[in-house]
Amino acid sequence: MVDEMGDQPESSVPPSELAARLARRRRDNGRAYALGPASSDPTALSAELAATQALLRARSAAEVEAIVSTLVRDLGGALVAARYADPTTSIPVDVSLGLSEPMLPAADPVSVAAMRLGTVLPEFLASARLVLAGVQAELRRDEESRRDHLTGVLNRRAWMRQLSRAAPGDSVCLIDLDHFKATNDTNGHAAGDAALRAFGALMLRTFREDDACGRLGGDEFVCFTPGLDGRGLADRCQEVRTRWESERPAAAARIGLTIGVAEVGEDGGRAALQRADAAMYEGKAKGRNRTTLRSSAEDDREASRE
Repeated sequence: MVDEMGDQPESSVPPSELAARLARRRRDNGRAYALGPASSDPTALSAELAATQALLRARSAAEVEAIVSTLVRDLGGALVAARYADPTTSIPVDVSLGLSEPMLPAADPVSVAAMRLGTVLPEFLASARLVLAGVQAELRRDEESRRDHLTGVLNRRAWMRQLSRAAPGDSVCLIDLDHFKATNDTNGHAAGDAALRAFGALMLRTFREDDACGRLGGDEFVCFTPGLDGRGLADRCQEVRTRWESERPAAAARIGLTIGVAEVGEDGGRAALQRADAAMYEGKAKGRNRTTLRSSAEDDREASRE
């Protein structure tokens, strides 16, 4: 009988084979890539080749960092924070790639490991930096494609993807900028754009890092707050309103906020967004510039008013 990896169960393995298997696991633990059988060659060519192949497949900064660290170990060295490094055993080559505090490889000064590290690392690090730059540029492009270019919050498509993860215990708010069109028509599109930019920045400063702030389009904004109930979100919206009144641009002095808040129920995030929309329109009917909370049971109650 064998397990899903093709090995015999450990209970039926001879002690000598079990010890060898555990040793293999310890050796491979934390590795960023597999090491071929010829990795012990004196010139370390196969170790460098394995690391280079892994580098070409890297898709994140963490992967690149792990590959460099693994290669240092494969070459016989250890990593030491530069501030603690012994000049007699460390090699003055920072392998952190700017992703952490400076780190130096260390090995006995007169050893094969020191020779390997000094020969292989400089060129390999140059390649690692190129790969890292490409990875980071791709991440920036991906992030930019998810953001509304004017306000900095998530665009509609990216925000709706976030909303699809909503579960009971989360909440959603829909925020409409009252009198935005009149302000835009009176003071010009530049003033309107300045108001939108200012409000987007305010949302990002006020809501939590894990909250998803977005712009549905025009003068409508939304926020999905994981783990925050309706009352908690209504309180946060009141904070947004207070800060907006003191921080909004002078040309946006007439722009108030009508906000609908809804708790997510078993029917999911989209249904909660519809309830938040209904709550927001109810607030408009009552005179605008207020927050209306609607629970998943659809009982409405006015949460705050200015």
